[in-house]
Amino acid sequence: MVSPLEIQKHLPKTNCKKCGQSTCMAFAIKLLKEETYLDDCPVLKEAKYIRDKIALKEILSEVFKAEETNLVVHEDLCNGCGDCVVSCPVNVSTSLDVSGGKGASTDEVILKMKDGKVEVVNLKLCRRFSEDERGRPCRVCIDSCPLKAIEFM
Repeated sequence: MVSPLEIQKHLPKTNCKKCGQSTCMAFAIKLLKEETYLDDCPVLKEAKYIRDKIALKEILSEVFKAEETNLVVHEDLCNGCGDCVVSCPVNVSTSLDVSGGKGASTDEVILKMKDGKVEVVNLKLCRRFSEDERGRPCRVCIDSCPLKAIEFM
Protein backbone atom coordinates (compact mmCIF):
# COMPACT_ATOMS: atom_id res chain seq x y z
CA MET A 1 0.00 0.00 0.00
CA VAL A 2 1.36 3.39 -1.03
CA SER A 3 0.84 6.26 1.38
CA PRO A 4 0.20 9.89 0.42
CA LEU A 5 3.46 10.72 2.22
CA GLU A 6 5.41 8.52 -0.21
CA ILE A 7 3.75 10.35 -3.12
CA GLN A 8 4.33 13.75 -1.55
CA LYS A 9 8.08 13.05 -1.27
CA HIS A 10 8.29 13.25 -5.06
CA LEU A 11 6.12 16.34 -5.48
CA PRO A 12 7.64 19.85 -5.73
CA LYS A 13 6.43 20.76 -2.21
CA THR A 14 5.82 24.35 -3.29
CA ASN A 15 2.12 24.41 -2.30
CA CYS A 16 1.65 26.73 -5.30
CA LYS A 17 -2.02 25.73 -5.81
CA LYS A 18 -1.52 25.61 -9.62
CA CYS A 19 -2.95 22.07 -9.59
CA GLY A 20 -6.15 23.26 -7.97
CA GLN A 21 -5.31 21.80 -4.55
CA SER A 22 -4.39 23.79 -1.46
CA THR A 23 -1.17 21.84 -0.77
CA CYS A 24 1.07 19.24 -2.38
CA MET A 25 -0.10 16.78 0.28
CA ALA A 26 -3.72 17.37 -0.74
CA PHE A 27 -2.64 16.74 -4.35
CA ALA A 28 -0.95 13.47 -3.26
CA ILE A 29 -4.12 12.29 -1.56
CA LYS A 30 -6.23 13.12 -4.61
CA LEU A 31 -3.72 11.30 -6.85
CA LEU A 32 -4.12 8.12 -4.85
CA LYS A 33 -7.91 8.42 -5.03
CA GLU A 34 -7.69 9.03 -8.81
CA GLU A 35 -9.46 12.34 -8.31
CA THR A 36 -6.60 14.18 -10.03
CA TYR A 37 -3.75 13.23 -12.37
CA LEU A 38 -0.02 13.89 -12.60
CA ASP A 39 -0.49 16.20 -15.58
CA ASP A 40 -2.64 18.44 -13.38
CA CYS A 41 0.55 19.63 -11.65
CA PRO A 42 2.24 22.06 -14.07
CA VAL A 43 5.31 22.32 -11.84
CA LEU A 44 6.09 18.61 -12.39
CA LYS A 45 6.50 19.40 -16.09
CA GLU A 46 9.61 21.46 -15.35
CA ALA A 47 12.91 19.81 -16.30
CA LYS A 48 14.27 19.83 -12.74
CA TYR A 49 11.42 17.54 -11.61
CA ILE A 50 11.80 14.90 -14.34
CA ARG A 51 13.24 12.26 -11.98
CA ASP A 52 10.44 12.82 -9.50
CA LYS A 53 7.81 12.58 -12.23
CA ILE A 54 9.31 9.30 -13.46
CA ALA A 55 9.34 7.94 -9.90
CA LEU A 56 5.72 8.98 -9.43
CA LYS A 57 4.69 7.30 -12.67
CA GLU A 58 6.33 4.07 -11.52
CA ILE A 59 4.68 4.22 -8.10
CA LEU A 60 1.27 5.07 -9.53
CA SER A 61 1.45 2.43 -12.26
CA GLU A 62 1.75 -0.18 -9.53
CA VAL A 63 -1.11 1.36 -7.56
CA PHE A 64 -3.41 1.57 -10.59
CA LYS A 65 -2.25 -1.83 -11.89
CA ALA A 66 -1.20 -0.54 -15.29
CA GLU A 67 -1.20 -3.04 -18.12
CA GLU A 68 2.03 -4.62 -19.40
CA THR A 69 2.81 -1.58 -21.56
CA ASN A 70 2.03 0.71 -18.60
CA LEU A 71 -1.22 1.70 -20.27
CA VAL A 72 -3.83 3.18 -17.96
CA VAL A 73 -7.35 3.99 -19.12
CA HIS A 74 -9.11 6.44 -16.81
CA GLU A 75 -12.69 5.27 -17.34
CA ASP A 76 -14.05 8.21 -15.36
CA LEU A 77 -12.62 10.57 -18.00
CA CYS A 78 -13.59 8.54 -21.10
CA ASN A 79 -16.65 9.88 -22.89
CA GLY A 80 -16.75 7.09 -25.47
CA CYS A 81 -15.84 9.27 -28.47
CA GLY A 82 -13.72 6.45 -29.97
CA ASP A 83 -11.01 8.76 -31.32
CA CYS A 84 -8.32 6.51 -29.83
CA VAL A 85 -9.79 3.42 -31.51
CA VAL A 86 -10.01 4.87 -35.02
CA SER A 87 -6.66 6.68 -34.86
CA CYS A 88 -4.54 3.74 -33.66
CA PRO A 89 -2.34 2.68 -36.61
CA VAL A 90 -2.48 -0.98 -35.58
CA ASN A 91 -6.27 -0.91 -35.31
CA VAL A 92 -6.61 0.78 -38.71
CA SER A 93 -4.28 -1.71 -40.41
CA THR A 94 -6.09 -4.66 -38.83
CA SER A 95 -9.77 -3.85 -39.23
CA LEU A 96 -11.69 -2.41 -42.19
CA ASP A 97 -14.34 -1.22 -39.74
CA VAL A 98 -11.76 0.86 -37.88
CA SER A 99 -10.26 2.32 -41.05
CA GLY A 100 -13.78 3.27 -42.12
CA GLY A 101 -14.29 5.17 -38.86
CA LYS A 102 -16.83 2.72 -37.44
CA GLY A 103 -14.76 1.40 -34.53
CA ALA A 104 -13.57 -2.16 -34.01
CA SER A 105 -15.69 -5.24 -34.52
CA THR A 106 -12.90 -7.76 -33.97
CA ASP A 107 -10.68 -8.81 -31.10
CA GLU A 108 -7.58 -8.48 -33.29
CA VAL A 109 -7.23 -4.81 -32.28
CA ILE A 110 -5.62 -3.03 -29.36
CA LEU A 111 -8.57 -0.88 -28.31
CA LYS A 112 -12.30 -1.00 -28.96
CA MET A 113 -15.42 0.59 -27.56
CA LYS A 114 -17.64 -1.38 -25.21
CA ASP A 115 -20.63 -0.03 -23.33
CA GLY A 116 -19.65 3.55 -24.17
CA LYS A 117 -16.07 3.30 -22.87
CA VAL A 118 -12.73 2.37 -24.39
CA GLU A 119 -11.68 -1.20 -23.63
CA VAL A 120 -8.18 -2.65 -23.93
CA VAL A 121 -8.42 -5.80 -26.03
CA ASN A 122 -4.95 -6.95 -27.11
CA LEU A 123 -1.95 -5.02 -25.80
CA LYS A 124 0.48 -7.46 -27.38
CA LEU A 125 -0.17 -5.66 -30.66
CA CYS A 126 0.66 -2.21 -29.22
CA ARG A 127 3.52 -0.30 -30.82
CA ARG A 128 4.14 1.71 -27.67
CA PHE A 129 7.72 0.63 -27.33
CA SER A 130 8.67 0.51 -31.00
CA GLU A 131 9.90 3.83 -32.28
CA ASP A 132 8.62 5.71 -35.30
CA GLU A 133 10.84 7.15 -38.02
CA ARG A 134 11.66 10.16 -35.81
CA GLY A 135 12.83 7.93 -32.94
CA ARG A 136 9.78 8.43 -30.73
CA PRO A 137 7.48 5.73 -29.34
CA CYS A 138 3.93 5.62 -30.66
CA ARG A 139 1.49 7.76 -28.69
CA VAL A 140 -1.33 8.20 -31.17
CA CYS A 141 -4.03 6.99 -28.77
CA ILE A 142 -2.87 9.47 -26.12
CA ASP A 143 -2.62 12.40 -28.52
CA SER A 144 -6.02 11.69 -30.09
CA CYS A 145 -7.88 11.58 -26.77
CA PRO A 146 -9.48 15.00 -26.15
CA LEU A 147 -10.07 14.24 -22.45
CA LYS A 148 -6.69 12.65 -21.61
CA ALA A 149 -8.39 9.42 -20.55
CA ILE A 150 -5.44 7.35 -21.77
CA GLU A 151 -1.92 7.63 -20.47
CA PHE A 152 1.22 5.57 -20.22
CA MET A 153 2.68 5.56 -16.73
